[in-house]
Amino acid sequence: MELQEDKSRQTYNRIIQAGREILNKKDYYETIVEEIAQHAGVAKGTIFFYFKTKENLFREILFSLIDELTNSLDEILSSKEHPLVKLKKLYDRYIEFNLQNMNLFMTIRKQLISTEPKTEEIKQKLEFIAKKLLPLVEEMFNKDLIKRMNPDVDIMQIIPSMILMYTSAVSSMVFFYKDKVNEIKEIFWNILLHGMLNEDVSIEMLVFNDEK
Repeated sequence: MELQEDKSRQTYNRIIQAGREILNKKDYYETIVEEIAQHAGVAKGTIFFYFKTKENLFREILFSLIDELTNSLDEILSSKEHPLVKLKKLYDRYIEFNLQNMNLFMTIRKQLISTEPKTEEIKQKLEFIAKKLLPLVEEMFNKDLIKRMNPDVDIMQIIPSMILMYTSAVSSMVFFYKDKVNEIKEIFWNILLHGMLNEDVSIEMLVFNDEK
């Protein structure tokens, strides 16, 4: 029984991986299930056995990407490094992941955005990632690294989502200026820091720069 379940999981993962590779090169409507099946080494019927519809397949492909990103960020967040070092690694990793899968993200999200239930699922997944940043943001507050702005606004709840949205925007810009990736990343990293951090954290920044 366990062997059968393991084989089933391997088939499922092969289909997902094949779909990711093809969708990262083609548009949603250009991609046919037969092509994914051939790339995965399975019959077309096998794909529909696991996913029922083309939309469900692409939904699971998108969610597999989000899960992979979540696991990657977890590794950084669980480290004992200085919070600014962790934030920089998160920034770099998020951009790197987006660049590697930009076409795939845009293709699937564009297709699923037309159906509200699917949009809500995507939103919940991204909110889950944002919540994972809360301990890091709290640590930065405790070290007086982050500006304390409007007391009527729970800024600690807003900052994680703001970081992800900002980094996604930087990813899009870098995607269109691939010959200046490092320069653009560095410019917007500094803008992010100066927008978030207290003016009196220069010593912290010196430590951070030495560790880089």
